[in-house]
Amino acid sequence: MKYGTWLGTAMLAALLSGSVMAQAWPTRPVKLVIPFPVGGSTDVVGRVIAKELSDRLGQPVVVDNRGGASGTIGSELLARMAPDGYSLLLSNVGSQGVGPSLFSTVKYDVIKDFTHIAMIGTFPNVLIAHPSVSTKTVGSFIDAARQAPGKISYATSGNGSTNHFIGELLKFHSGAQIVHVAYRGAGPALTDLMGRQVEYMFDSMPSAAQYIKSGRVIAIAVSSAERSPAYPQIPTFKESGLPQIQVSNWFGLSGPAGSPREVVVKLNDEMRVILAKPEVADKLRSLGLEPSAMSPDAFARFVSEDVARWKDAVKNTGIKPN
Repeated sequence: MKYGTWLGTAMLAALLSGSVMAQAWPTRPVKLVIPFPVGGSTDVVGRVIAKELSDRLGQPVVVDNRGGASGTIGSELLARMAPDGYSLLLSNVGSQGVGPSLFSTVKYDVIKDFTHIAMIGTFPNVLIAHPSVSTKTVGSFIDAARQAPGKISYATSGNGSTNHFIGELLKFHSGAQIVHVAYRGAGPALTDLMGRQVEYMFDSMPSAAQYIKSGRVIAIAVSSAERSPAYPQIPTFKESGLPQIQVSNWFGLSGPAGSPREVVVKLNDEMRVILAKPEVADKLRSLGLEPSAMSPDAFARFVSEDVARWKDAVKNTGIKPN
């Protein structure tokens, strides 16, 4: 066989092999690692996506919550899994953006150790409080903290989370001495907030949304540059006199480095279909998350740029985990 003929045959075989793999995958359940405990925003969004992917792929997408260290423990676990398309990560700004620059113990490279598959959407953080508090605006919250330095505390889902980061930014820019109380996930923190073990909390909008709707907590301000379309009644920190606090969060779908390109493309295509479904888009928006589809390459660039942004932010502010 001539070299040119052999090469053409080999390339055709490779293309057909990839096509067959994409058609055959998945032939068994797929694991979705959610690197936070049950009850927080990552878990809420992850379960919506897991259900939709299960329906689209014809195989169960099994949720595996692996919380700890602001999502870095679960992310490290995923990075070590086989890149065969059967292990996915609900990637996010905490474990793929902030954490690697904040924690010296992180043992993975966000770019080299993952295949970033699809963006899910972006969302703000929100300062919430127990309904009984008298300080229901950012200004009155800061005034109360200045009058009683070190007496007012705020809860978050954990050290190094974007919620922690925003709390420290508020301290830095306002001079208010408030105390950070870190929990192992948003669920336990919300439980204590509603029980008034703590009175204030910085949380992500998808995690806090249902409690804001029910009136079990009140919302004081959101971290986005503009008001949330789903919650237009909540002012921004910018409107409240703190324009320095403008933070956008994101969720995505990632796999271990070297995940098959055919599977990556198929998953990205499926995520585009899922995010375009009106009932899914409405559900995500009701949680304060704006769906945002991207190609795998565009999402990989987005993650790379986000890592750089948070590296600069951590360095410039000097923020460290408690």
